[in-house]
Amino acid sequence: MNHERRQRAQSRADRPGARAGRVGALVVAVNAAASGRPTPIAAGRALLADCGAALDRVRNLSGSSPVQFAAAYAPLAENVAEYVQRLPAVGDPEPTILAARLRRAEGALARRRARLLPPDADPERIAREADLWTYVAFGLALLRGLARDLDAWSVALWTADRRPLGLWRPWEAPRGLARVAGAAAYTVDRHRDPPGGDWTPLVAGALMPADGLHWLWREPAVLAVWARALTAELPAELASWFDDPTRSPWRAPPCP
Repeated sequence: MNHERRQRAQSRADRPGARAGRVGALVVAVNAAASGRPTPIAAGRALLADCGAALDRVRNLSGSSPVQFAAAYAPLAENVAEYVQRLPAVGDPEPTILAARLRRAEGALARRRARLLPPDADPERIAREADLWTYVAFGLALLRGLARDLDAWSVALWTADRRPLGLWRPWEAPRGLARVAGAAAYTVDRHRDPPGGDWTPLVAGALMPADGLHWLWREPAVLAVWARALTAELPAELASWFDDPTRSPWRAPPCP
């Protein structure tokens, strides 16, 4: 009986489809790490090349000008992509952290359209801060609680000739494993002893582009909300953007 159940389960797992493809990508990523085959470290722009459709949707949802998107949105997406590389996502239907975060950004930006922020503010202030609140939705989708995603994994770094460089410690190299001297590839394993502590603000400060930070600094009230939301409970006016971070208005995967 158990043998028949296993056969039926195997048959279902072998069926083609989007879900099977995403699960398969996660299995491939974890199996590659377990087999000791290092994954080459890639530039953020190269990693995002597979996510062009998702970035187009983000661009349209943001309502930003081409100049604004190139100055604030695209650099943050590239920095996050380079930071998380192809690390698997845990507890998410998407196979990688990058795909999961882009999916979250699409959903947050779609929901942000229905909100006037800050609550009860005068129309002049709402108009002045509107584009910045949209950027906050995008930035929080990519960065909020990022340390928790990484806690699941122990990442070993390797040189181009496969010499070990030791483990990547994100809080010591907050700009990402791609910036570690001599690192050319990495392997991933489940973290047996997660470090604990939320160092997301340290990472966010390292990954935020200068134009994005300056934009926030010009509006101290928005900056204060942003800083708290990176790690603490979301204020009520932002919580609905992330009610279900795995849902998106689009069925197509962010990164095929």
